[in-house]
Amino acid sequence: MSYKIYTDRNEDFTCEITVKNASLKNSISRLIIESDNGVSLVFNGKIENDKCIIPIKRLKGLLDENERGKIYLETIVEDTYFRPWHDEFLVEEHTSVKVRVDEHKQVSNKPLIEIKPPSAISKNLPESVNKSTTIKKKNINIFVPKKEIAMLCEMFGIKKNNFKNKQKEFVQIIKEYFKTNSEYNNDVRPILSGIEDFLK
Repeated sequence: MSYKIYTDRNEDFTCEITVKNASLKNSISRLIIESDNGVSLVFNGKIENDKCIIPIKRLKGLLDENERGKIYLETIVEDTYFRPWHDEFLVEEHTSVKVRVDEHKQVSNKPLIEIKPPSAISKNLPESVNKSTTIKKKNINIFVPKKEIAMLCEMFGIKKNNFKNKQKEFVQIIKEYFKTNSEYNNDVRPILSGIEDFLK
């Protein structure tokens, strides 16, 4: 289990040190932190009454959360160097609030389109169009999908004068539209025929 150090609070590294045949008077202790990302930090401390205390300041701005590496305790007693303890460390935030937000992120530069069913889209259509939105599978009114596709194109800035330059966006809209409105799949060709006439 890794030794934990924190980005947002000061703490003391403490341990007991027993030395035989030497005096701890004027001894030196320090903690060496070496991250896997190449950052090295040194914290100096003292040894009193067989107890080693090394203050570690908060590491915000020095090391990032979840960063790992190695940590060493070094002591010098009567001009003799020791490394009596070492371990791996993990950087954490002592106090943290984690928030998970569900969101749809755009992976590419292509527009991300969410198509509503015809019944939902028809609420935003002019009254003259709403009268024709009752769709029967046997007798498709191709005016309805043409108008809906034209509305979507307008939302994404596809117009008559830039239609050729916006072919990729248009293809994406068409794919999503017919995926959502599968009842039109058998009438793709007549629906798309003359679609430019419906664009502004």
